[in-house]
Amino acid sequence: MRSLSCLALPAVLGLASALPFASAQEVPPAPIAPDGALPPPQVLPSPPPPAVIPVQPLTLSQFAASFQPLPGKYEVLLVHPKTGCPVKVCFTLPPGCLRGMRVTGHKIVFDYKCQHDVVIRFLHFGKVWVRG
Repeated sequence: MRSLSCLALPAVLGLASALPFASAQEVPPAPIAPDGALPPPQVLPSPPPPAVIPVQPLTLSQFAASFQPLPGKYEVLLVHPKTGCPVKVCFTLPPGCLRGMRVTGHKIVFDYKCQHDVVIRFLHFGKVWVRG
């Protein structure tokens, strides 16, 4: 029995070496176009421009209902309560503890504990005054 197993091992090795062996590192060369010319690049159509959504100015009550006061710089488009025209309002809220926000007919007040209140007052003739 031992003699058969000794003869079988060299036979298996001989058969394994006769099989074709392909290496994972061998990559066939890429085909080259005739005359060395490359095909022209494909031109993709440009994407459509992004849709422009018009910004609607908010009334003071709409602004108060939707605004989440966090520290930072803000630029909002509001309806001026005295003229009815849209006006851009820029203001900065400081870090700190906000007590509340009050809205009257012509002003918005962000009330802070440390006397760093931010007041937005709407004046006659469409002007806006920001303090704080």
